[in-house]
Amino acid sequence: MRIVQVCPYNPDRHGGVQRNMHALASALAARGHETLIIAPGAPQPADAGLWRLGAMRSVAFAGTRFEVTWAGKEELARTAAALQAWRPDVVHFHTPWDPLMPWQLFRRVQSTRVATFHDTPPPGLTGAVLRNLFKVMSRQILARLDGAIAVSAAPLAHLRPGASGVTPVVLPPVTDLAPFLAIEKVATARPTILFIGRLEPRKGVGVLLDAIALLASGKVALPAAAPPPRFVIAGAGDLEGAVRAAQARLGAEWIEMLPAPSPEHQLRLLGEATLAVSPALYGESFGIVLAEALASGTPIIGADNAGYRTVLTGLGKGLLVPAGDAAALARRMADLIGHAAEREALSAWGRGHARQFDVTARIGDFEAFYAGALDRHAGKT
Repeated sequence: MRIVQVCPYNPDRHGGVQRNMHALASALAARGHETLIIAPGAPQPADAGLWRLGAMRSVAFAGTRFEVTWAGKEELARTAAALQAWRPDVVHFHTPWDPLMPWQLFRRVQSTRVATFHDTPPPGLTGAVLRNLFKVMSRQILARLDGAIAVSAAPLAHLRPGASGVTPVVLPPVTDLAPFLAIEKVATARPTILFIGRLEPRKGVGVLLDAIALLASGKVALPAAAPPPRFVIAGAGDLEGAVRAAQARLGAEWIEMLPAPSPEHQLRLLGEATLAVSPALYGESFGIVLAEALASGTPIIGADNAGYRTVLTGLGKGLLVPAGDAAALARRMADLIGHAAEREALSAWGRGHARQFDVTARIGDFEAFYAGALDRHAGKT
């Protein structure tokens, strides 16, 4: 098959949608398929197998940042013509309603069209408005698709196929976990607790900083026999100033701040981590960061949001804490610092549990999904 993936986000940014997209492209190519990615931004020297379409601008909304994209009329026409000449069997749109480039291209594609829905709206009034909007939009989009994927049960709540639309299937946003499964853990003199992610409100950075302050002040007690933990916060975003302020207030012995890591640096950080944390408040439909940490043998404490509950199941339920509850997060970190046997059990469980989210374990499911969409499209013509 000749398979195109269309991404609404900067393909060079380290995000869950991008990791899913790149992993699918690599695994499909390894199975003999021809693959192409279309994504926004200026062309780069390493863009083999990647066409750039449209400009992008980073915007802040509901405690997070994402790219708004758009393509000019002439650029869009050239890309659509080149795509038609490339003769794809399937064009796979990721979050097709993200403004605006994916929808612009969607309207010009005549091949088999499928989509993955990665979105979970925030709580409150903003989220309610978005959910109702998505319900209306999904009825129109699903009627024009030949196949649809929801990354977990969370996005299904706002997808409405209607009488003529395709019913979404649930497939996790798999990624390449082989480098994480190969990590050999390194013992450190002090317990090391790792956060990797965007430094923004939605990711729960403020909750983590409050939890660290509770531990540093003694308001949440650490195990008597254990040295105090070292927190490594690696990322970039609007809350960088808040992290620096906490580091200045508590001392560098408590918080080490690093820039967003390269893939190689991420592996080293996980190899040295005693625990990882991801206290994201909302807007998570899955949790690739959880799967990567678990595959590395690092127990990861996650907020009990809709997406993370789909990853931390079974023994992993004990790693969930109430979203936004800094005291609960601090207590769970302290508990695990003091119980090596529980950490070892969770480490072994995590490596096995994460394998179901590895792209090589699930690529056959995606091939079958594409084949079904091709049959459905052929039945329409």
